[in-house]
Amino acid sequence: PSFQKKGVARMLMEETLNYMKKVGVDTVYTFVNWRDWGLLQFFDAMGFRRGDMINLEFKIED
Repeated sequence: PSFQKKGVARMLMEETLNYMKKVGVDTVYTFVNWRDWGLLQFFDAMGFRRGDMINLEFKIED
């Protein structure tokens, strides 16, 4: 909480993406919970867009 709204996540993401570009990565994928509006806004602000793949899950009950 003390680091929130201070640009720390943005700085870390920018450094990570710059490094990935430097080593030849051309696409970054991530999983985000659709209900986590704050995280969706963060990734949107960083330039991430909805891709062509979806995540499927199957819950195995006991």
